[in-house]
Amino acid sequence: MKRSTFFSFVAPSLVSMLLLIALPLVAIVYLALYQSFTQTELKEVKTEVPLFGGLTREVTRMVPQSVLDADGNPVKVWQYVGGQNLENAIDVEGLKASVDGAQIETPREFIKALYREISDVDFWSALEFTLLYTFVTTPIILILGFGLALATNRVTLQLRGSVVFVTLLPMIVTPVVSSLAVYWLFIDGGVVVATLEAMGFGKFYFLADQVTIRLVIIAYGVWFAAPFAFIILYAGLQTVPEEPLEAAIIDGATPWQRVRYIVIPYLSPLFAVITLIHVMDSYRVFEPVLVFGSRVFANSVQYLTYYTLVFEENIHKSTAYAVLTVAGVVVLLIPIMIRTYKDQKAKK
Repeated sequence: MKRSTFFSFVAPSLVSMLLLIALPLVAIVYLALYQSFTQTELKEVKTEVPLFGGLTREVTRMVPQSVLDADGNPVKVWQYVGGQNLENAIDVEGLKASVDGAQIETPREFIKALYREISDVDFWSALEFTLLYTFVTTPIILILGFGLALATNRVTLQLRGSVVFVTLLPMIVTPVVSSLAVYWLFIDGGVVVATLEAMGFGKFYFLADQVTIRLVIIAYGVWFAAPFAFIILYAGLQTVPEEPLEAAIIDGATPWQRVRYIVIPYLSPLFAVITLIHVMDSYRVFEPVLVFGSRVFANSVQYLTYYTLVFEENIHKSTAYAVLTVAGVVVLLIPIMIRTYKDQKAKK
């Protein structure tokens, strides 16, 4: 292929990546390293203060006012602060106070006390549930997606289309709408709560307890992401060569042995791709935390970024959270990418 032809093919992708990924990342890092404020100055202001008898007295005060430019707009100053915004985001002082506040008795009691103290710090509480959500949902969607793919591959051709369609339904609905659907099932008086109460299990408040609301969000994450793993692995099953499977059957291998020693190794690149994509998506979990209103019991780093920007109106702190989100995703992806690289190198 000629070099000009090659560049004509890749240029649109490179330009899109530059405009939509690289430049926003540079802007976020810039905002995280700087602090902006409106320049003010003290000006002398004279006011008339009324006294008794219709008399007045002139009072002079020094009042801070915004400095205006030639066009009459407030002058904004940008100051380089280095890692100060990142330190404020991770709340270093709050983390130190949590360590100091943990009562040291036995190592086990100290760990429990330290966990309780750290859970009260916004960033570390959000990071804790973000990692919990990521590490719990990832293996479950891989196992569930693979099981669904194997099961669908065994049904008759007439039923496969319907099974695939039903399985992919969660992917068709947008995350906010699907989060709302699950939320309405578990709110007070919802279908699940009313059904359990009618069956004699008593009244459950799923969204008012830390354990239950986290379980519901994790269950939602599995339900929403498993169809993606299913469709990728199901497509991969259609390409598994028949010769090794037939040889294994002749040698007396059981169905589980054929899956373990032939199918799974063959699909290992697809498992790696699914893991990479899901880790990136799950670390940025946002919609269920927003819809469930679970910031007290189940926060996330992505939601913390949104909350800081919208409600606290602190763009520099929110961009610091965004930088920490990108860094967290990179840290989680590095071991997976190294393992994938080693596997591919060994195969070559």
